[in-house]
Amino acid sequence: MAPEQKPGRSRQDFGTPPEFLEAVKQRLCIPWFSFDLAASTDNHVADRWYDEQANALVQPWCLEPGDLADMFGPWTWLNPPFANLRPWVAKAWEESQEGAYVAMLVPAAVGSNWWRDFVHRKVPVLFLNGRLTFVGEENCYPKDLCLLLYSPWCVAGYEVWSWEDNK
Repeated sequence: MAPEQKPGRSRQDFGTPPEFLEAVKQRLCIPWFSFDLAASTDNHVADRWYDEQANALVQPWCLEPGDLADMFGPWTWLNPPFANLRPWVAKAWEESQEGAYVAMLVPAAVGSNWWRDFVHRKVPVLFLNGRLTFVGEENCYPKDLCLLLYSPWCVAGYEVWSWEDNK
């Protein structure tokens, strides 16, 4: 018998490790992210962010010409709550079709319906080789993670990325 799942009962606001964010920025050839799409006052990684109250799922993610995208570049950051990923990947896919650039950290849940519907054959996927330890945690996250790179000009595919080599 499989262990019982406990959706929504675990902490969902882990901060992304700074060393991983630096590796992502280096990979994308950007100095910073223009927006953090799921953050708080304590864990945002960009000067502008949506918190839980602002509800990023009902906000626009595509930066308009003349917006800070001109100064900060188009890439936004998203480390969403892992308890319910479907609305987040659906929104990322939809917004990328309108011009948004979203670097999104998620579990590598290749058997899930959200993966089938909004990741597979739709987006570049970088499977992370090297575990992440989220901010404030002592141990590495116990599951495989990946970085999804949603953009209007993406070429879907899969790659294993040894992100720690970029330090």
